[in-house]
Amino acid sequence: MNFIITIKYFHPQLQIGLEDPRNAWWFAAGKQPVKINALIYQGQLYYRIPVSGKRISYKQLKKGLIKKQIIIQEEPLPF
Repeated sequence: MNFIITIKYFHPQLQIGLEDPRNAWWFAAGKQPVKINALIYQGQLYYRIPVSGKRISYKQLKKGLIKKQIIIQEEPLPF
């Protein structure tokens, strides 16, 4: 039984897909998609990419979003 996650919006330059405003996924080249941490900083919504630690604001991300449906299938953890 796999978990099915549907990405509704995608930013092609940043390679980030949004499931909803609190759940974002980073599509690194040739790797499995990684869930991005969403955080509130000074009253604004930001996303932090795990490798670089760079903060990307929701406003910046929203400017380049296109409507695209991507489906991610994840296997559940064994425990």
